[in-house]
Amino acid sequence: MPLLLKWKIALLLCLLLLIEGLQAGEPILPLPRSHHQPAPKVALGRRLFHDPRLSGNGSLSCASCHVLERGGDDNRPLPVAASSPYPHNTLTVFNVRFNFRYHWYGDIAGLREQAQRALRQDMKAKWPQLVARLEKDRNYAKQFAALYPDGIQRQNVLDALVAFELSLITPDSPFDRYLRGETEAMTPLQRQGYDRFKSYGCAACHQGVNIGGNLYQKLGVFRDFIDDDPGRFAVTDREQDRFVFRVPSLRNVAVTAPYFHHGKVPTLEKAVAIMGEYQLGIQLPKDDIEAIVAFLHALTGNYRGRSLEDK
Repeated sequence: MPLLLKWKIALLLCLLLLIEGLQAGEPILPLPRSHHQPAPKVALGRRLFHDPRLSGNGSLSCASCHVLERGGDDNRPLPVAASSPYPHNTLTVFNVRFNFRYHWYGDIAGLREQAQRALRQDMKAKWPQLVARLEKDRNYAKQFAALYPDGIQRQNVLDALVAFELSLITPDSPFDRYLRGETEAMTPLQRQGYDRFKSYGCAACHQGVNIGGNLYQKLGVFRDFIDDDPGRFAVTDREQDRFVFRVPSLRNVAVTAPYFHHGKVPTLEKAVAIMGEYQLGIQLPKDDIEAIVAFLHALTGNYRGRSLEDK
């Protein structure tokens, strides 16, 4: 069976599952308002996340690429610390606890592994040097001693970083409030956009609490997407994984431009049009693109008491 036909059948099955989900209720759930992580551990992880001493030359922190004052990414086409043969647009760190895998290829199984790789590959950290730097800081020594019997160790640094990342949720977007029964939380155009989002089948891949992040999909189902990036084929060496990527979350997408794995799409309008053409096989009407983009703006949530749209 030709590969394209297989992907069309897979998409049809996704749409059938979506229809079943719609019959049972909404395909998307609101974000929880609490993260349930211990406050002292989150505070330590926050400090580590913003500390450039975790990088080899002391110039980069996790927050260099994941700016929490904006959308949890860096708003660059490609990250400043890209080090792989196929560097990718930085994904947001917000709401990562709801993803089933990590990175565009989905080749990272958990947040601890992701943090370890980022420190080693992107920030060029060396653990003996990193631990020695932290041990010289009396405040770090106190914080670690209060949480971990063995103090400043690799596994404890990673544990604190993961606890902080698990706390990075952005609840109470207009869409979340709408799902909780506040029908006027979204504008009429945004509600229309959500209806279009569902009727076109966008929610077949962008569903669940994170509106994505929980499955793989080929980029270019109905039309070949011309791109040098092989997708998951780079890690699996399986032909069926060529041009397949982890579906990204759409949470806070209005504040995380530019878009796609290569960071070459500057606007939501263009991104939605491309999705219609390549994933659905249609040219979306201008009015529908406008409505869907309005809906996507309703996905911007709050972090530490303020909307991420308030830059």
